[in-house]
Amino acid sequence: MGLRLRLILILAVPLVLVVGVYGIFRIRQEQAQLLGEDRRNIALAARAVQIAAENALRDRQISDVKRLLAEMVEDQEQIDRIRLFDKTLSPFLVSNPLSIGEEVPKDIVGRVVETGRPESFYQRRGKQHVLLHFVPLRGPKGEIQGAMEVVHLAAGVDQRLRAATRDVWIRLGILLLTVTLLAGLLLQRQVLRPLTRLVEGIRRLGQGQPGPPLPVGRRDELGRVAEAFNQMAEQLETARQRLLAETERTLDLERGIRQAETLAVAGKLASGLAHEVGTPLNIVSGRAEFLLQALPPDDARREDLEVIVAQIDRISGIIRSLLDMVRPRKPEIQPTALDSVLERLLPLLRHTARRRAVMLAASVPADLPPMLADPNQLQQVLINLLINALEATPAGGRVSVGASPADGNGRAGVAISVTDTGPGIPPDLLPRVFEPFFTTKPPGQGTGLGLAICRDIVRAHGGEIRVESRAGAGCTFVVWLPRAEGGQA
Repeated sequence: MGLRLRLILILAVPLVLVVGVYGIFRIRQEQAQLLGEDRRNIALAARAVQIAAENALRDRQISDVKRLLAEMVEDQEQIDRIRLFDKTLSPFLVSNPLSIGEEVPKDIVGRVVETGRPESFYQRRGKQHVLLHFVPLRGPKGEIQGAMEVVHLAAGVDQRLRAATRDVWIRLGILLLTVTLLAGLLLQRQVLRPLTRLVEGIRRLGQGQPGPPLPVGRRDELGRVAEAFNQMAEQLETARQRLLAETERTLDLERGIRQAETLAVAGKLASGLAHEVGTPLNIVSGRAEFLLQALPPDDARREDLEVIVAQIDRISGIIRSLLDMVRPRKPEIQPTALDSVLERLLPLLRHTARRRAVMLAASVPADLPPMLADPNQLQQVLINLLINALEATPAGGRVSVGASPADGNGRAGVAISVTDTGPGIPPDLLPRVFEPFFTTKPPGQGTGLGLAICRDIVRAHGGEIRVESRAGAGCTFVVWLPRAEGGQA
C-alpha cells in the first residue's frame, strides 16, 4: 500500500465516521420534523371532525355523523378510519371496517376520556407509519361524553422521509467526495510532491549527479528536511571537490615525478650533447662560414653551404633548448610593457610570416597596464607561441596577438592571446600539449620542448597558460601574468 493511499485512508476513515454520524443525526432530525408537521396537520383535521361530530351528536343525528365520518375518510386519502367511543370505551360509530386499527387501545382512550386532553402516537404497521390521534368528545355543557380516534396513514411522511434521507446521503456523499479529492490534491501538492523531489534528489546524489538544490519555500517539517538535505548535498559536494582536488594534486605530483625523471634524462643527454657535439659543430660551422665568405656571390656552391650553416644552427638551437629546459634561469621580475616586447619581437618574425604567406597582426590596447615579468623570458615565450602558430597556419591564414586586462586567482592581471587559423588540435591531444618531448609536428620538425619551456617560464612568473582549440577551427594560447600595481614599465 502506497503512502498516498495510506494518507487518504487515514483522513477518509474518520471523515466517513463523522459524516455517517452527522447523516444519521440529520435524518433523525428530518424525520422528527416531518412527523411533527404531520401530527400538527392531522390535529387540525381531527379538530374539524371533532367539532362536526360533537354538533351532530348534540342533535342526536347518528346517521349524519356516520355519513360525515365516511365522507371525511373518502375525501382524505391519508385518513384510514375514524372511530367514536363512549364512556365505556366501546366503539359505537366506525367510518369503515378495515383491518388496520381493529384493536381498541383502551389505556389511551381511557386517559383521553379522563383527562380531556388529546393524545397521539405513531405505530409501525408493516412497511408504513400509522398515526393514531385521540381527542375527547364533549356534550352541550362541556362534559366529556366519549372519545374519537383518527387513524392516519403516514405514507406521504414515509415518502418524504425517504426522499429526505436520499437527499441527505447524496449531499453527504458529494461532500465526502469533495473533501477526499481536496485532501488528495493537498496531499499531492503539500506532501507527496516535496517527498518525490526529495527522493529524486537522493537518487541523483547517490548516482553522483547532484542536481539543483531543493526549493525551501516553507517553514514546516518538510521544509526543514529539504533544508537539511541541501546542506548535506552541499557538504558532500564540497567533500567531493576536495577529493578531486587531492586526486588532481596526486596526479600532478606523479606527473611532476615523471617529468623530473624525464628532465634528469634530458639533462644528462643535453650535457652530453653539448660536450660531445658542441665542439665539432663549432668547427664545422666555422669552416662552412669561412668557405661561404671565400666564395663569390654568384657561385653555385653557396646554396649548399648556406643549407649546411642553417642546419648547424638548427642543431645548436635544439641543444640550447635542452639546456634551457634542464637549467632554467631565475626570472628577473620587473614591470614590463607588452608593446615594448612586441616592438622588438614582431620584426624578427615578419620574414617568416611573409615566406609562409601568413598575415601576422597584433592588437594591444594603449591603456594596457604593465605586467610583472622578465622581458627576455616573456619574449622567449611569445617567440615559441608565434612560431608554432605560423607553422600551424596554412598559406592565406592569419596569426594575431591580442591582450586585455583579466583577473586570475583573485588577482588583477593581463591575458595575452596568440590565435591562429590552422587546423586546430584534436580534443584527445589537448591535455598533452605541455608535456616535454610531445609534438604534433611531423618527425624531424619539432623537439616537443617549446611549450613545456613556455609553461615553466609562465609558472615561474606566478602566471598561467592554457590552450583553447577545436578541430578545424584554429587554436588559441592564452598566457595570464600578474599586473604590476602602480609600477611603470
